[in-house]
Amino acid sequence: MKKIIMLLLPLLMFVSMAMAQSLSGKVVDSTNNEGIPGAVVYIPQLKIGATTNGSGNFKINPIPRGTYDMEVSILGYATFTQQVTIKDSTTCTCHMGASCCSSNEVVITALGNVTNTQRSPMPVDIVTHEMLLQNSSSTIIDAISTQPGVNMTTEGPGTTKPQINGLGFDRVLVLTDGLRQEDFQWGDDHGILIDPYSIYDAEIIRGPASLQYGASAEAGVISFKTQPFAESGTTQGSVLTEYQTNNGLIGTSEDVGGNHNGFVWDLRASNEEAHDYWNPKDGYVWGTAWQQDNARLTLGLIKSWGYSRISVSVLERRIQVPNGNRDSATGEFVYNFPQNGQFYPNKAAFLAYDPTIAGDKILTEIQTWWQNSINVGNGKLGLDIGFTRSIHYDIDTGTVGRTNFAVNDIPYSFKYQVVGNNSGLKLTTGINGTYEFENNIDPPPAPYISNYQIPNYTDFQAGAYAILQKDFKSLTISGGLRYDWSSFVGQGMYLINPNTQSQAQVSEGTVGAVMQFPSFNNTYTGASGSIGASYQLPENNYLKLNISKSFRAPSIDQLTSNGENIGVNAFQQGNLNLKAEEGYQVDFAYGNNGKDISFEADGFYNVINNFIFPVRVESKVVGDSMVDGVPFFEYIATKDIFTGVSGYFNIHPYDTKWLEIDNNFTYVYSYLPNQTDSTQHVPWTPAPRLTTEVRFKLADRKTSVLRNTYVQFGMTKDWAQNDIYSALYSEIPSLAYTIYNAGVGTNFVNPETGRTVCSLYINCTNLLNVGYADHLNLAQYFLAYNGNPVTVTNQSQGIYNMGRNVGFKLLFPIGGHKESGAEKEMNDKQ
Repeated sequence: MKKIIMLLLPLLMFVSMAMAQSLSGKVVDSTNNEGIPGAVVYIPQLKIGATTNGSGNFKINPIPRGTYDMEVSILGYATFTQQVTIKDSTTCTCHMGASCCSSNEVVITALGNVTNTQRSPMPVDIVTHEMLLQNSSSTIIDAISTQPGVNMTTEGPGTTKPQINGLGFDRVLVLTDGLRQEDFQWGDDHGILIDPYSIYDAEIIRGPASLQYGASAEAGVISFKTQPFAESGTTQGSVLTEYQTNNGLIGTSEDVGGNHNGFVWDLRASNEEAHDYWNPKDGYVWGTAWQQDNARLTLGLIKSWGYSRISVSVLERRIQVPNGNRDSATGEFVYNFPQNGQFYPNKAAFLAYDPTIAGDKILTEIQTWWQNSINVGNGKLGLDIGFTRSIHYDIDTGTVGRTNFAVNDIPYSFKYQVVGNNSGLKLTTGINGTYEFENNIDPPPAPYISNYQIPNYTDFQAGAYAILQKDFKSLTISGGLRYDWSSFVGQGMYLINPNTQSQAQVSEGTVGAVMQFPSFNNTYTGASGSIGASYQLPENNYLKLNISKSFRAPSIDQLTSNGENIGVNAFQQGNLNLKAEEGYQVDFAYGNNGKDISFEADGFYNVINNFIFPVRVESKVVGDSMVDGVPFFEYIATKDIFTGVSGYFNIHPYDTKWLEIDNNFTYVYSYLPNQTDSTQHVPWTPAPRLTTEVRFKLADRKTSVLRNTYVQFGMTKDWAQNDIYSALYSEIPSLAYTIYNAGVGTNFVNPETGRTVCSLYINCTNLLNVGYADHLNLAQYFLAYNGNPVTVTNQSQGIYNMGRNVGFKLLFPIGGHKESGAEKEMNDKQ
């Protein structure tokens, strides 16, 4: 890494000599043209912005030449968006209309061509920074999992994975500042390795987004964005600390960054740790403690020619995965292996911040991501390349890892974007993909035995695409095509004396050798495409329609798995003859973004040919559904149908600014044609869900010490899920449940300067301490008596979700821009 930075320094010094332009202007109230102080003016493509001064004036300097979508937001006004073209020093005036809640018409960048949520042909959810701060969660996926159409699967804290419209795992592409999260996305027991404190906001695309991103975006995209860069001429940061009562989660995160003459930088360090969580049915759940550390550095330049920035991140997560091992007589949790002569964990063990017992994992994610945008003609040339290394150790012996491997990825993206200022045309075209290579590493010493789940392999993915968008006054039309190529090459593996202390790898043809993995060379190709439109109707109504075809190659575990997956307590077997999935989806939406209410209802219908998923079968080894006491699963492919509706209905009366009522809902139905009653639904289809939140906002005064104060009450209702894949108890029905939540928050402000000194957020989830198991809580399938696995046949046997939890969060801003007298005089003259 040091060599890379040293090589880049001469280039950075040279390009720093280039002069850049500025964007300045004034934000005013549309009714009286008075300046609005404290409004945030932001350019999402560049991650830079400014805050208006006491007169409503702002200045962003430097800023590259080009066309950008500008976003202006402040509490009490509808979000303002405008396209601006920077040639030299550019000025503009932003007229904002009063509103008791922000508009849903905000800029989005994850669809290729930059647009806003109301004009996007596809359903898009925005998770704001305020929403993340006001939430108590363990992971960033947990924090967004109640958005319309979004769910999560989990085996416990630290193992959460997203679903969109009923599809999950590596069908949902997760990005961090454009970098693909390739960290073991195929596995149930591998959470997305992202520091939740590093995430500022998120965009969620619900529906196939294969055009720009390729096969991994078959279900949709979750695009996380890190902290925007500091305002020009400032150094600023923050200190965040958090505590949660249920599992004792302690979290801290420190951030500092600067922006000086176009040189931008940001440094963040975070830590989280938690002991076992508690619920009213299980008590403390043994095997749910976890720890996480992350350090992240970003360096960059913003000049007239464009920008260049490089990010380096190192994250380590150590998690326990519960296996539900209990005493057959008492039902109490017991150790897998005696600990210091003890067979049962005591309270001190449950409350220990130390996940270093049998049944834990060490997961490390190392990322380097270099992003460049260079002005070429009337457009921008994007050149991005990175390197990630994901290291996995399964510790089921207390100290030694048995399932150890490293996945390395070199993601790349080269694209050209051009905007026709007069024609309303936007074009994005390019190629992207990744080169992935995996190796089994660090075999354990005797007497421990390596557990090999997948072979050493390489996977080279490449795709070329073009996306064209045309904006008319009320109509937006967008469409494009993509072609993907993916090549898997796997090494064969042969073992002698497998599953014994004398197990060893040998060459093919050795007497007595058993083939663990065959060598293989599989290539998959396919086309994707979409065409869609949005139309702005009178009185703030709008329509959306999108038709798309998606393509997805099988993942490595679906092709080659051949062994016990310790993290999911199952034997899994892949199939090298699987074909690529091809999906055909229609999305339709109708919405309104009015003064008193806003709503959107999104319906979708998705048919996927060769849909791949694991099913429990009679073991080919011993004639039943168990191998060495664990369930036997194999991957199959068939046609499937997903359909459903999701959306939101928010009430925010203009004349009652102290009240806001937000509601969202999700309903997904899956169907496998020509199957029996027990096999006609796709496993892990989420239950129908409704969430409601009522918020009361206290009025601010200029002399108030407490500002932006709110009190909120919420409810989440999940209905029973009986549409399941019930054969051999692959999946069991789930019961309905309702949980209630409450929260309060405020900013402590210096009334003389108007600067926020500290922000406080208190949030209680599961207020009434309900015992429940969510349908996508996979830990409910973990059950063993005295070390002997048992098939779970109803929810009451398995592990339940967390009980009541109260989270406390404090945020202290540090530094930032303080307007000087000369600056105020200059800004007032604009």
